[in-house]
Amino acid sequence: NLKVSLEPHLLEALSPLLGLLPTELSEELAIYLSSEQNTRPTPVIPYDCLQRVSRWCRTSDGRSTLQSYSPSLDPQSYTMVSLLAGTRTSPEKRYPSYVAQDPEEERRRATKDRKAISAVVNAVLSVAGTGVATWWASQHTALRMEWRALLAVCAALVVAFAEAILFMIWDSRQS
Repeated sequence: NLKVSLEPHLLEALSPLLGLLPTELSEELAIYLSSEQNTRPTPVIPYDCLQRVSRWCRTSDGRSTLQSYSPSLDPQSYTMVSLLAGTRTSPEKRYPSYVAQDPEEERRRATKDRKAISAVVNAVLSVAGTGVATWWASQHTALRMEWRALLAVCAALVVAFAEAILFMIWDSRQS
């Protein structure tokens, strides 16, 4: 029974459909688009209602009805992605705030995450630095440009492979 917020842009997109949709779907949609529904702090509309509207707009009958409306309505404006853009899921529910079970464990996890990010950044900088250093050092050789590039890429790949192995070893010791 999932609901999404009925934002102003969604209300504006759905309003022209009231007379165009099949009767049952149009009546259901009218309930959610009514002005008394919109007086709530956060008006909502069921996800499955939006899904049925979207499904109808993709049928050949729906497409022809939308295009014959004046001004013509774009059927792509009624895909689920377009309808859900900018909405919030279940805004009427109040979820409890997260409370850590063990603050010390949270601190350790945050420290471990920072160390992992540092290790990855270090690996990326090592790989890039090796590639650049090899490219720069190869300027003093008689190699052509494509061989210098190949040498720099190979050196960077060797360092990337070594960094990946070192990271896997580090990660296994952390677990």
